[in-house]
Amino acid sequence: MSKQFVYLLSATAFFLAFTPVFAQTSAPSPAFEAAERALLEAEREQAAQWASLPYQSARDAYAQAQVLQLKRKKIDAERAAQTAEAQAALATAQTRQRKLAEQIERKISENNALRRNLLLGNGGNPP
Repeated sequence: MSKQFVYLLSATAFFLAFTPVFAQTSAPSPAFEAAERALLEAEREQAAQWASLPYQSARDAYAQAQVLQLKRKKIDAERAAQTAEAQAALATAQTRQRKLAEQIERKISENNALRRNLLLGNGGNPP
């Protein structure tokens, strides 16, 4: 046997051995991509701190979707990915709402302090 034939034979064997592995891993579905984007957005907004319950639900649903995908339960995996996306979006919305509510409370406190200072004057006595 020539060296070229041996190289060709070993390259073919390598290709045949690993082709099924690559064929099994397909591109992520739109539902999985949307869930990943929603989870990244929730992480950027610090949802784990501000809206921990829906954020954790989103993470759990996404993990479940991945397991279902490995078990080749495509429809169930898609539903779980959609649930993960919805929960992550909820966590993001709740986080933004809570941050805004905190900013509003801070502004109200600042305005009340300014109002007291104006009414009482600098020395604490009314003008």
